[in-house]
Amino acid sequence: MESVVTRDELWTRLDDPHTRIADARYSLKRPDAGRAAYAREHIPGAVYLDLERDLSGPPGTRGRHPLPDPDTLARRLGELGIGTGHRVIAYDDGEQMFAARLWWLLRYLGHDDVSVLDGGFPAWRDAGLPVTSERPTHPRAIFEARVRDDLVAAREDVERMIDDREALLVDARAPARYRGDEEPIDPRAGHIPSAINLPHGDALDAGHFLPPDALRRQFAKAQGAGEVTVYCGSGVSATACALAMERAGLPRPRVYIGSFSEWCQKPGAPVETGDEPAGD
Repeated sequence: MESVVTRDELWTRLDDPHTRIADARYSLKRPDAGRAAYAREHIPGAVYLDLERDLSGPPGTRGRHPLPDPDTLARRLGELGIGTGHRVIAYDDGEQMFAARLWWLLRYLGHDDVSVLDGGFPAWRDAGLPVTSERPTHPRAIFEARVRDDLVAAREDVERMIDDREALLVDARAPARYRGDEEPIDPRAGHIPSAINLPHGDALDAGHFLPPDALRRQFAKAQGAGEVTVYCGSGVSATACALAMERAGLPRPRVYIGSFSEWCQKPGAPVETGDEPAGD
């Protein structure tokens, strides 16, 4: 199925009993803001999934937003009425990285019937489509987790890729953080050696994903690579980069979920600063 759907496509499925809508709005600066926004208004029928409470494991040596326990997430999805047979459409406030995190996690759990709402909640609301503050009461469902470890890159994989000329590491963070000009969160600034910078925000236009042909140009450096792994600060915006690459028709990359927040914790881990070397 398509990784991105329009608001019109979601509108036609609003009353479809086989569709489940998931609100993944979140703010890294104000962790309760997404939940509060959901309580005020959301797309009818939408359930809420929180980045830190639902879509991540406890922070620590594996990074700020490590993988959640698959069985725990599967149970939570079932409690919210999302089952193996449902089509899931996720949305956030247009950053697309929180909705993409849910999209990617469902793929990781073996559930391919999932999409992200193009433009997010703002596109829905700006079109004058209905919103509500009522919480849905979907019946419990059974979500069977079939973990796909092939979608995940571990630290050891990334260490190997640094010196592999056939492999490509993609840093999905903003250029200033990639270069090491600033680092508002992690204890060290810069990027993993050999990584190129393809910011996830460059794949978007006001919360809408660029058309596939434009995305192919955006990710031209990823074409032809023998192995591609995407990372970011803590494994969130990297999933939006992975979604954009899939929308472009490129091979699905792996995601280094620990990302830079895990990488830079290890004493002596190599970190580079500055722009990409000339010719990369």
